[in-house]
Amino acid sequence: MINYFKGKSVLITGASGSIGSALLKNLIKTKSCKVIRAMSNDENGLFELNQELLNPTKKNKTKFDAFKNAMKKNRIRILYGDVRDYKRCVEASKKIDIIIHAAAVKHVPICQYNPQEAIKTNLFGTSNLCKAAIKNKVKKFLLISTDKVVNPTSIMGETKLKAEKIVLGFNKKSKTKFACIRFGNVVGSRGSVIPLFINQIKKRKNITVTDKNMTRFFMVIDSAVKLITESISLMRGNEIFILNSMKSFKVFDLALVLKSIFKSKNKILLIGKKDGEKLSESLFTKKELKYLYDNKKLLVINKIYNEKKMIDFYKATKVIKKDIYNSDNKNFLMSKKRLKTFLKKII
Repeated sequence: MINYFKGKSVLITGASGSIGSALLKNLIKTKSCKVIRAMSNDENGLFELNQELLNPTKKNKTKFDAFKNAMKKNRIRILYGDVRDYKRCVEASKKIDIIIHAAAVKHVPICQYNPQEAIKTNLFGTSNLCKAAIKNKVKKFLLISTDKVVNPTSIMGETKLKAEKIVLGFNKKSKTKFACIRFGNVVGSRGSVIPLFINQIKKRKNITVTDKNMTRFFMVIDSAVKLITESISLMRGNEIFILNSMKSFKVFDLALVLKSIFKSKNKILLIGKKDGEKLSESLFTKKELKYLYDNKKLLVINKIYNEKKMIDFYKATKVIKKDIYNSDNKNFLMSKKRLKTFLKKII
């Protein structure tokens, strides 16, 4: 599916984040894109990307010459900018074929305490980028979304749900194809629970767990990248894509297993739910179920096509089971033994 990107110009927002940077590295390895523009409002993150990916070795007159030459050689353009700035969105998306919009305010507590800032980025920023995509006749636009949009209880979930609606709504206004993809928690991403617990263990602090029964979906970052490229190649507009092979874990079990792996004596402290948090997550709503199809790699929701077209376009079958796509369901939950085996491979 990576071949779809051959000769294409791609813009990745939030490019210095966990998913954005992993996607960028993957596309660079394929050497298929005409150019990749990596945009972020995180200056230090962009500098680190430059050092890791470009790492100019040839002698140049100035550091700026080295930076420019390395970008040209690797067909990358490092763009400092914010999706809140419409003019910057227009500049960044000129002569672009594909936009992958990963920029967002993602952490639940930060969004809860700064709701207006979450709205400015997750709603207004998304709208700015969609309008810029239409203005510049971008072919495809994919929003990176989250399972927290399903029956949201947090500002983060609410703003990302509205962002999904904004993105899908633009399909009616242009020839640009707009779609979304929902992820669970990405293992090892910045600010996620596994590096948090490991840090607490190493610093001999209490391991802070919200609730013994809290469960979360998770996926490895390589799977996230593959699904993004798969979704881009499949999309016809109006889709919500969801990984159908996500597993889940009890956060309390995760703490126990990490204690065992590190042979630590840290205490586990139950701190209770934070404002906006849920004990379990779902991948879709009851209303979305009637539009839900499975093509073995992805769940696909598209409300504009009938069953025949869903089967033809996505090689997918109708989902019948109703209650299996919850993070507290035993069909998804990993045992502590399997969780330990999995963690030993990634830490």
